[in-house]
Amino acid sequence: MISIALIGIASLSLLAALAWLFNRLVATRKVFQVDADWWRAFRADRYAPVLRLLSQRELDYVATLPGTSRRFRAEFRRRRVNMMRAYLKEMAADFDRLQAIGQLMVTAGEAGRELREALFRERIRFTAGLWSIRLQMAGFRFGLSSVDASVLVGSIDELSAAVRARQGYAAA
Repeated sequence: MISIALIGIASLSLLAALAWLFNRLVATRKVFQVDADWWRAFRADRYAPVLRLLSQRELDYVATLPGTSRRFRAEFRRRRVNMMRAYLKEMAADFDRLQAIGQLMVTAGEAGRELREALFRERIRFTAGLWSIRLQMAGFRFGLSSVDASVLVGSIDELSAAVRARQGYAAA
C-alpha cells in the first residue's frame, strides 16, 4: 500500500515538474522598452566577454601572479560569478526582447512559419543553456566545474539573425 502511494506521489511530482517546464518554455515574460532604437543598436557580440569571464585560463593566470593567496582566488571566483549573473540577467532580457519582436512580426503577418519555428527552437535552446550555465556556475564557485556560455551567445546571435533577416536588416 505504501509503495502505491509513493508511486502516485512520484508520478504527480513528475507531472507537476513537466507542466512547470512546459510553462517556462512557452510563456513569454513581460517585455518592456522594445523600441526601434534598441533594435537598431542591438548586437549579439556585446556578450562576447561572457565566453571568457569564467574560463579556467583566466583563473590559471591569476593563480600565477605573485602574492595571490587562496583567499584572493576565492574572492576572484566569487566576483566573477556575480558578474556572470549580471550578464545572464541582461542576456535573458535581451533574448525576451528579441522574442517579442519576432512574435510581433509573426502576429502582424510579416513573417511566416520559418520565424515561428526559429523562435521556438531558440527559446528551448536558450532556456536549456541558461539552466545548464546556472548549474555549472554552482560548481565553478567551488572549483568543481568550468562554464561554457557559448550556447547562450550562439542562441542570441541566431535569434537576432533570424529576426533581422525577416525584417530586411543586414545582420552585423
